[in-house]
Amino acid sequence: MQRGFLRAVLSTLLLVGFFVMTIVNVWQSNRIEKNLINLLNRIEAVEKALENNDFGAISGHGRTRGGIFGVSEPATVTAAMSDPKNVFSRDNANWLPSDAKQGGTLNLKMGSDPKGFNWLIENGADVSEIQAYVHVQLGNYHLKDVTQYKGELAYHWEISEDKRTHTLKLRSDFFWHKPTVDWASGRYDWLEGPHPVTAHDVVFMLDLMTNDQVAGAAPLRSYFDELESYEALDDHTFRIRFSTPKYMQKVMVMGLYPLPQFLYANDEVGEAYEPEVIGKRFEDHWYNPMGLGAGPYILSRYEPGVAVELKRNPKFPLGGNAMDKILYSILKDQNQPPRKLRTGELHLSSLQPAQYRAEVLEGDEDSPFKNGQLQGGEFWSYNYFYIAWNADQPYFADKRARQAMSHAFNAQLLIDDVFLGLGERCTGPMPTVQPYYDRSLDPYSFDLEKAKILLEEAGWTDSDGDGIRDKLIDGDLVAFDFNFIVFGSSNEYKTIGNIYKEDLAKIGIKMNVSPMEWANLLKKVDAREFDAVTLAWISGPPVDFRQIWHSSQADLPKGSNRVGFRNAEADRIIEALELEFDEAKRKALSHEFHKLLYDEQPYTFFYTRKSTVFWQRELKNVWFQLTRPHVNTRPFYLEG
Repeated sequence: MQRGFLRAVLSTLLLVGFFVMTIVNVWQSNRIEKNLINLLNRIEAVEKALENNDFGAISGHGRTRGGIFGVSEPATVTAAMSDPKNVFSRDNANWLPSDAKQGGTLNLKMGSDPKGFNWLIENGADVSEIQAYVHVQLGNYHLKDVTQYKGELAYHWEISEDKRTHTLKLRSDFFWHKPTVDWASGRYDWLEGPHPVTAHDVVFMLDLMTNDQVAGAAPLRSYFDELESYEALDDHTFRIRFSTPKYMQKVMVMGLYPLPQFLYANDEVGEAYEPEVIGKRFEDHWYNPMGLGAGPYILSRYEPGVAVELKRNPKFPLGGNAMDKILYSILKDQNQPPRKLRTGELHLSSLQPAQYRAEVLEGDEDSPFKNGQLQGGEFWSYNYFYIAWNADQPYFADKRARQAMSHAFNAQLLIDDVFLGLGERCTGPMPTVQPYYDRSLDPYSFDLEKAKILLEEAGWTDSDGDGIRDKLIDGDLVAFDFNFIVFGSSNEYKTIGNIYKEDLAKIGIKMNVSPMEWANLLKKVDAREFDAVTLAWISGPPVDFRQIWHSSQADLPKGSNRVGFRNAEADRIIEALELEFDEAKRKALSHEFHKLLYDEQPYTFFYTRKSTVFWQRELKNVWFQLTRPHVNTRPFYLEG
């Protein structure tokens, strides 16, 4: 009986054991299956991250989450901020307030098609504006104090005691955007990432900037005449050295930016360019219709005549990118922006003077520009508008002829009537808001009689009695009959041209007004194929005149000394100013240079503009930068 009982107990235990083992096996099978599913999901997520260049989503890959407020400050940056040798300091002004909301598409406008998005060779204000969103530089000015510097790509900047050597440490959490190409074709698999931004990319940018084959880099290259050496000490340390220290070198070093060597060093199938031709290939690089950066927004789409689209970079470590997209509609008809502000199709736009008159000064009280539906503001910018006289053309080789042209230009009337007083007369080579501007110089008066006298002194008379002045030059009788290029999409500048034409006709000069679209206008200017053109320079707070006025820049292809200004005394002042670090002495030299150009009149200096801007009420935290681009929407966000 005992034996039967034991057998029964044993059988029961075996049954229980089998049952438990069955449960354990099922549980283990389920866990293995679940783990396998999780593993497959993780693999799929990694594959998607690689496909989208979203390396921050991959665990253990220096995770960069980004977000509109950026990432927590790395310990290396925190330590660098307490180093007294660091030129960079902490900027307590943030792009976005703490209650900013992420999301939405910000609708803006652009007045014409950009020439291209190769940052190094294109110098237009429109391209520079896009670059401010898409790319980063080593450092920048504080948001609300242009006397201080903050780090962007770099976080530590040390300058040697002799001011010749600059050493910068770069952050390791910046990655190049994924290039905008036809990935489905398989032709561009060689561009697959990840591609971290390194000091070698800064070296590559300087290699191209100093390459004489890259004609478009000539304006920037002019600031690096004293460049002695540059190198990447490691992946995230960059050093640059100058033979002679100059004031502007600090500004230029801060403004350096990387270029993606993995992209621009290769042709469209991924073959590396030979060193002897890389500069030429870069000028017409296959990727030039687009632009690549490592900044808060990605240049995701460009349709000529339609739109430029920017997409938020979720991995940007510094934040300041609340909008999911920024869409620039290309509106060549300048009458469209006010209409699209009314309908809500644009979130923000400046108004041209004629529009300001119609919508604000003379608009009905129930106009959205006056009834509070739209909000508005204004700002003075670092710009000055001018008429450039090509001194290599016979009409403007003599300064007395240029002075006559300035006396025949009714600038104050045009500011008051065409630009509605939204600006002030400018008399020299810097904006009136520049601290070094010399206000003791009175603007050239509108005086046709004085203009006639100056023309006679310069040898321009009407020798054949046809009503147009002429002059014997190298044995040929040359009539004073020239072309004046104006921006074709601006009704204001076409009006200016027509008024000026009438006044010049009164003193025996024939001027042909030539409206031209922006891209074609710039091509003409770069090639020096113009007699006269109206343009504007936009500058930053530091004052420096080499790029535009030094004789060494007068014959450079695509250089900024477009009018062929060559003057030994001007060169002396420019060179003295470059070596001067004392602010009082710099101001005195600037005034001296201002007076010289006031007399020479290589430009008819016109005015510094005050811009008026209107925006939808749903757009919050609207304020304007102190430097270009003044309308930088990174502080803005859309209310949900």
